[in-house]
Amino acid sequence: MPSPSAAKPGKSAETRKPRGGGKSSRGGSQALWPLLICIVLDPFTVRAASILALEGTKPFSLLYPWVEFVQLPIFHLSGDAISRVTQWVLYLQFPAYGLLMTLMYRVDRRLRALNYGIIAHFGGLLLVICLAYF
Repeated sequence: MPSPSAAKPGKSAETRKPRGGGKSSRGGSQALWPLLICIVLDPFTVRAASILALEGTKPFSLLYPWVEFVQLPIFHLSGDAISRVTQWVLYLQFPAYGLLMTLMYRVDRRLRALNYGIIAHFGGLLLVICLAYF
């Protein structure tokens, strides 16, 4: 009587399919979609900020909380330094969100990557509110 292992021959190394060798769901250029979307979205948000600036600081800070964070008096920056830094933050805030979401997209799932961007935005808003009023 043959042994059980001899009756069922296993797959040889040549016929086995590699597990991770197929199309990756989070690799390559597909993982760059959050960064690309935020870069494309950036000129539109800057245009919206110029319109919101006419309404006052509160609507503007809803769109750009990190600009308001840089302008807080706790940093003791001169007017010229504040102007330069806020311009940099104005144009780099949304691409920074995109970079954060791209990095999180490679590590975790899509929806969680979007959540990290939302947390970064509203975390900045909460930080501005806490430091300005308390």
